[in-house]
Parts: sequence; C-alpha cells; structure tokens
Amino acid sequence: MGWANCSLFEMHINRVSSVSTDPLNFECPADFEIEPFIKELKKKFPLQEESETSIHRTYCDTFDWRLYAQGGTLDIESSDSGLRLNWRQEGAISDTRRIDRPPRFVWDFSAVALRSRLEPVLEMRALLPQAEIECRCRRFKWLNRDRKTILRLYIERNRVLDPDKGQSYELNSRIRVLPVKGYHKPVQRMAKALANHPGLTPASECQLSAALSAIGRRPLDYSSKLAIRLEPQMRSDVAGQIILRHLLAALKANEAGLRADLDSEFLHDFRVAVRRTRSALGQLKGIFPPEVVDRFAPRFAWLGRITGPTRDLDVYLLNFDDYKASLPVSIRDDLDPLYDFLKARQKQAHQEMVKALDSPDYRQLIDEWSDFLLAPLPEKPSAPNALVPIQALADRRIWRIYLRILKQGRAIGAGTPAEALHELRKQCKKLRYLMEFFQSLYPKDRIKRLIKILKGLQDNLGDHQDLEVQEQTLKAFSREMMESRSVPSETLLAMGLLVQDLDRRRRRARGEFADRFADFASADHQASFRALFDSRQHREEP
Repeated sequence: MGWANCSLFEMHINRVSSVSTDPLNFECPADFEIEPFIKELKKKFPLQEESETSIHRTYCDTFDWRLYAQGGTLDIESSDSGLRLNWRQEGAISDTRRIDRPPRFVWDFSAVALRSRLEPVLEMRALLPQAEIECRCRRFKWLNRDRKTILRLYIERNRVLDPDKGQSYELNSRIRVLPVKGYHKPVQRMAKALANHPGLTPASECQLSAALSAIGRRPLDYSSKLAIRLEPQMRSDVAGQIILRHLLAALKANEAGLRADLDSEFLHDFRVAVRRTRSALGQLKGIFPPEVVDRFAPRFAWLGRITGPTRDLDVYLLNFDDYKASLPVSIRDDLDPLYDFLKARQKQAHQEMVKALDSPDYRQLIDEWSDFLLAPLPEKPSAPNALVPIQALADRRIWRIYLRILKQGRAIGAGTPAEALHELRKQCKKLRYLMEFFQSLYPKDRIKRLIKILKGLQDNLGDHQDLEVQEQTLKAFSREMMESRSVPSETLLAMGLLVQDLDRRRRRARGEFADRFADFASADHQASFRALFDSRQHREEP
C-alpha cells in the first residue's frame, strides 16, 4: 500500500520547489531488504553509485535544552571531508556550513549571523553532546544526458551510541533524497516512487528524538523550572517530601557539570536547589519533626557557604563584558588584567569547592537526605502540621509572608539603612519559592501573574544588593592587586571608574525602590493576592 494520498507525503512533495535544496527523508522498516530495493530503483532511474562513507553525527544542545525548546536542533557531522554544522528550525535546515572545530559557547561561532541568532537563546550555556549517531552512507547520483548531477540519493544505516553504557543501538535505516537547485522534477519523480514503495514512510529530517528514545532518554529531560504536581487535599508532609525529592533530583543532576565546570549555570542551578531546600525546611513549618529540620538545615546552609565563592566569581566573569562597556572606549582594554585575576581566583575557588564536595560530610549529607525523602511517612505523625491539607498550609504560609513583606516595605524610607532592603529581599525570596512550590494548586494564569508582580520588586532589590556587593568586592580586589604590584596603574584607574559606575547604578536602584514597592503594594495587586491566598476570603466565596 502506497503513501500517495498520505498528508505527510503531501507535505514532503509540497516542500519541493525549484529553489528548495532541503532533503526529503524516508524511513525503512527493520526488516527492509536494501539490495533488492537498490536493484529495483536502478531499473527506474539512471543512478550511479559513488563511494561509501562514514559520518559521525552529534546533536548538541545545552543541558537544559534551550535550542530544542525554541524549536531548533544543531548537529555537527564529522566525515572524511571534515566538519559540517547544521542548524535546523522546525525540522528544516536554516544554516549549514563547514567549520574548523565544534563550537562550545555561542561566542565560538564564526558566522556572525548564526551567532546573533543563537546568542539570546544560549546565553552563557555550553553546547553539550545530547546524542551521537554513527552512520554508514551509500551515496548515489542521478546524471542527466549532459552528465550533470541533477539529484543525489543517500541510503544510511544508523547506530546511536550510548557513551554511559559503552553500547550502541541500531536505528531504522533511512533514504535521503537531496535536491539539486534548479532540478525539482527529478525530486518529485523520485519522491513519488519512494512514497509508493511498500514499507517506506516519510520521516522528519531530525533523528534526535529517535536516537534519544533508543538510549532511554527524551528531549527536555531536565529543566531548572519547578514542575511539581500537588493535590489540594494531600497531606502536607507528603507534599513536602515530593517537593524536596524534586529539589534533590535537580541538585544531583547538576553535580557532575559543576564539578567539571562545564558552564556557570550548573553551579547556579545547584545553588538554587540548595536555597529552595533550605527555604522549604524553614517555611513549611511543622510538617516534619523538629529533629529532622535541626539535623539537615545547618548542613544545607554549609553547602550554600562552600559553593558561594565560586558562584560570586562566576558572576563577575559573566559581567565582565558589561564592566568594560561601562567605561570609556579609550580605557576599556586597561581592565583586561582584572579578568585574568578573576579567572585565577575562580579556578582556585572551584578547586576548593570540589574538594569540599569530595568530603565525607557532603556524601553523608546526600545519602542521609535521600534516605529520609524515600522513607515511608508514619500514619500518625508527631509533627503538628503533617496531616494538614497542603492547600490550607500553602495559603497560610504564603499569605503570612506576603503581609510581612508589605509591613517591612512600608517601613523603608529614603534614610533607611540598606540592611532593611536586604532583609526585605530575603522575605521576597521566601515568598517566591513558596509560590513556585505550590503553583499547581492555583489557577495557572493568576499565580503566574502574581509571581511576575513579585519578580518586579525582586529585580530591584536584587540589583541593589548585587551592585553593593560587587562595589565592595572590587574595592577589595583593587587593594589586593595594588599591594601585589602585579598590575599596571592604568588597570587600577579603570577599576576605580568601574566602582564609581557601580555606585551610581546602586544609588539609582535605591531611588527606584519606592516606585517599585508602590506598584507591588497597589490596591489592585493586594486584592489579587488576597483573593488567591487569604483563606478567610475563600470561605466568603460561594
């Protein structure tokens, strides 16, 4: 039975035009006999076989699948002819080019247009191998009477590699029809013949999903965003275990990447998981016995401390281009020795962090924490809030912290010490984490809107504190570099101007706080928070 009337086949044919050079792909069943098929095809078309070649195709994406989430895939093909990079959007090739070496970060791309396109998506994340396919390719060409190539046809046998297990798995073979620009009729003839051949089915250009499935993975198998499904009447201690298991999984998922220093976001996501864990232990009061909280909370605080210095230096390095851009053009390069100083410090801090993660204290923490989160909960728990329905506990905790933020924010004036803003920022973080933990309990559009409103205030408070810390730290670095007599005076002068710029930005953020808080605390926004989280309001609703 052919595919001539199949909508997927029609989509294939409709893509073929006089200007298209996108390949058409057909998949063969597992028991497909290649040799009889080739003989039959040669009777219909003047195909000439070329040499067989090997291709190693590596699909790359960030650890959190940023390209795939935007509808794109990037693969690098290695063959006898060198390296080729292919960027596809919605399955169609958008950019293909030869490269000297695989790019790791977006700034490694030599093609300006492609780099500009991918930079907002990749940002600081490294491109990592997500799937690797070994391909044995038999190549054929269709020559016209003038001996010109008017079509190419490849028959590929593919195996996906599983580096973790040291194994490989066979994928279905593929037949690829590669148009030659200006010769669209041969493509249509070939495509119809293939579509009507028993067993062949039209296939997408990208093999990523099939390759991942073969090794037991799937796209988007990691995200830093919380996606926790809770039920309103669920016991609070059960819900707490679910939340904390999710955070532990995120922590474990990022550990190898932060140890290898693949990119700065592994450590960032690791630390976010640690902070969220600490917040859950502190804010979900009474769902676990006090001895559990006392046993683990200080140890996660320790984990936050040992990872802090490396993260701080990562931030300075990530901000370095912005630091340079804030200075007059004539002195920007004078700041370069600071980059070398920061890079050396980051390397040292990273080594010390890994040493701490190699310690028995860390391994014991993770093992004991895993055991606790996997252990069955008692039917009659001693913790006072363990059996409280999670919806009721979430309402109560979120509403209480929200009221605390309103009170603290209203008390901040122009002359209030900066410490009050730092404390308010901490409360905003607690509120943000709780809202994210429990977002599945509330209408999606309403909870997302309130998180966005909170984020506006958080951004202002975060900018103020980050700028203050950077200003003080860079002053300390400047003194240290000056005492070492290892940098030119021009660098110290550039750092002085940079500190002045950070101070101006900090004061501007402080000046914007009143308006940001007024927006957060507006009557409309208060009504929205009350309607969603104030349990008294819920009882008044019909």
